[in-house]
Amino acid sequence: MEPILRLEKVTKAYRSVPAIQDVDFDLRKGEIHALLGENGAGKSTLTKVMAGVVEPTSGRMIYKGRETTFANPNEALHSGVAMVFQETSLVPSMTVAQNL
Repeated sequence: MEPILRLEKVTKAYRSVPAIQDVDFDLRKGEIHALLGENGAGKSTLTKVMAGVVEPTSGRMIYKGRETTFANPNEALHSGVAMVFQETSLVPSMTVAQNL
């Protein structure tokens, strides 16, 4: 079965310091995954890349067979990808209404 979401060699760096590096990840329909790791391991960064909160520095994200990068969480949401935040946080590139 083809994955609904596939990440290939995804890296996200902040000021040239990688938060995640060369991540490969497949998610298929009906699967449940848990991301476990210490503080600073990159769990939040990985989910933020998948949900369009941040853009990857490099690598590919393939959603439903098509290479894509969500420009913002609204775009991801319209495609069926969403993230539930542990704590309330705002996305600076979105309006107040979009952040609600």
